[in-house]
Amino acid sequence: MKNKIPVRIVQTQDIHGTKKISVRIDVKQYLDTDGNPEKQLEKFKKLYLDTVKSAKKLFYGKNIDEEKKYQDLPSSLYWKLGELLRKFNEAIENEYEITNYTDAISRDFGLSKDYIYDLLTVVKYFKKSEILDSVYFSYYRALKRKRKQLEKLGIFEKEKKRLNKMGKAKKLPGREKYKQELILLISHKK
Repeated sequence: MKNKIPVRIVQTQDIHGTKKISVRIDVKQYLDTDGNPEKQLEKFKKLYLDTVKSAKKLFYGKNIDEEKKYQDLPSSLYWKLGELLRKFNEAIENEYEITNYTDAISRDFGLSKDYIYDLLTVVKYFKKSEILDSVYFSYYRALKRKRKQLEKLGIFEKEKKRLNKMGKAKKLPGREKYKQELILLISHKK
């Protein structure tokens, strides 16, 4: 198996103060890289910048400069962001290792590190058809965080359906109350 190229994604400024994303690699790694390292880094940078551009287009639409609050966005959009990130990770997994992955993705996607992790895991455990805009993404995050315990009890899939049923009926409890419901459900089933 070929060694992955460790890269670091940083934000730099030109002399006019314009921020841009740069990809860095240490000199030893550059010299040890098979083939043409410049072409490989350009390929990686293009893939990364295209992913960030697609994420911003999804997240902000045409109004890239408009600040949006997390809770104002539909859950299906968050699922699409997670899927975009999952595909990026899949595309680079055998060739590159981003040494500052969480920091770079968080900075360039404009989401917290926890949100990035949750996007990736919600996409892993929920199909696109299981994500409803009538259920805020924070509920899916809460359910995903109890997934292992619910799966051990054999009720994770059932709870996904119950959550969506409440969302369709517009009968969602408050998010904190839902978290408490999950804790009670797990403790009663044990």
